[in-house]
Amino acid sequence: MLYTEKDRQILHDTWMSYKAKMRITQIEMAKKLGLTQLEFSDILRGSTPIEQQFVNEFCGVLGVEPILILPSLRERMATTSAECTSVKNTFIFDGEITNVTYSGNQLVVEYEHRNATAQ
Repeated sequence: MLYTEKDRQILHDTWMSYKAKMRITQIEMAKKLGLTQLEFSDILRGSTPIEQQFVNEFCGVLGVEPILILPSLRERMATTSAECTSVKNTFIFDGEITNVTYSGNQLVVEYEHRNATAQ
């Protein structure tokens, strides 16, 4: 995913707003993201390309959805919304599955849960 300069500016503006409201320093934010202060600054200033992992972690810390604030993600979503995407989910249950049914987009899994004391 390639992010635009407009995306970068919005991330920067979002950071500045969050920083002021939460009274957090750039060093503290960088630490939360597992970056140095210089790496964090370089990303927001444009010296370093923006990567998907940074966007996800940055927005996660700020509590915002990337698709709601970044124009390139909204545009990409609009152009790919007509396409069909296959998704696979894996679930682990704390018991034995006894029955699985589905209807349309709804999946129902029935399973027997055994308490630790009953074993």
